[in-house]
Amino acid sequence: MFKLRFVPLYILVVLMAILVFFQAWTFYLGTTDVTFERLTGSKPYNEIKEMSLRRYKEGAISPHLFTIKTDDDKKMIEKLSKDCVMEKITIEKLPEEAKETDKEMVEVIEKSPYIYLSKSYDLQDPKEGRMCLLFRDKEHLYLFINGNL
Repeated sequence: MFKLRFVPLYILVVLMAILVFFQAWTFYLGTTDVTFERLTGSKPYNEIKEMSLRRYKEGAISPHLFTIKTDDDKKMIEKLSKDCVMEKITIEKLPEEAKETDKEMVEVIEKSPYIYLSKSYDLQDPKEGRMCLLFRDKEHLYLFINGNL
């Protein structure tokens, strides 16, 4: 029969189960594919062979850097240009926010054969448009994008 003295133990077990659920859910939301979909608005493309994510410390723009391995740069650029509404730029037009975030990234951008940046973006309100910055080195394609504040 049900014993009244075990009620606190049952409550504790239920609370622990809820905690485990929320920790698992938080981990899932932080995975690379889910973050890519949340920030770009589309699922990871079929052309992506491998993708990793680097999150920076919380800052003014909450930046994320995706490192993407692909065999078809042109299709990736085409799809990302459509999703992020990007245009090709020169290094002189690189936003100050990107320069301040990661000096090593800026060195890679300077050597990149091309740089694409969102035509318009609002760093204070990402719903109005995110800053997407696309560039590459010899091995990888990089997508630098601001997250939610």
